[in-house]
Amino acid sequence: MREYDDDAPGFLHDNGREIAGREPSPQGYGPATEKLGVTVLVRTALSERTPRIDRMAPEPLEAAMFSMGCFKGSEARLGLIKGVWKTCVGYAGGVFPTPTYDDIRDHIETVRVEYDPQTVSYGQLLELFLCWYCTSPLDAAPRRAPHIFVRSAKEHRLAQAAVDRSILCGRGYPRARIVPFKTFYPAEAEYQKHYLRRVSWLFEELLALYGTEEDLLQSTLAARLNAFLSLPVISPPRPLPEDIELYGLPPHALRELRHMGV
Repeated sequence: MREYDDDAPGFLHDNGREIAGREPSPQGYGPATEKLGVTVLVRTALSERTPRIDRMAPEPLEAAMFSMGCFKGSEARLGLIKGVWKTCVGYAGGVFPTPTYDDIRDHIETVRVEYDPQTVSYGQLLELFLCWYCTSPLDAAPRRAPHIFVRSAKEHRLAQAAVDRSILCGRGYPRARIVPFKTFYPAEAEYQKHYLRRVSWLFEELLALYGTEEDLLQSTLAARLNAFLSLPVISPPRPLPEDIELYGLPPHALRELRHMGV
């Protein structure tokens, strides 16, 4: 079994037991709590004006981190998965303390997802990730090669097994890197929810609804709409999401989105 020591501060070993250490609180959330083998995210209370979809997220959610090179399209793809409730782009994998988009140093572009393990398992996320990444070029630069950031020995075993299956089935190649998670640094606001930002009128309406850009970008609604709006770019257009009635959008916004989606 691989040891997770001081080089991977999210994990400690106590007589062979895996204990989740205190993870730095992700931007916009309350403090992380410690549980044996899993870090549970504690979210702050949501206001009554928040769309219903944001108030329906089950608790606890778990977090997973993946890199497919560029995080803009990756965030949208991962946001399409049923059971994923929140997404955030950022930087991970290095030791430089203040990475930015223009000065990423030794980090790589990474997507953090928060998901409901009762709906989609970590293993299923791995399978989908590996299925997508196998379309990457074989000569991809190391920084743009796919990475799976693992937070425990259990996650490492699951990731290694998924990578091995992908290679045996011819769906991948042995460039997927499994890396112990250290710290995730959220990217600057202007790089979050790329596809939603491109629809400026909708972004401005949602900004007025949520009150602050931070609250909007961290919402489930933003993650869902960002994924939907990416579809004409990364896959064939599709109808509106099945749960669109939970988004709390005004009629004119629904008409515009329906026009985009079909």
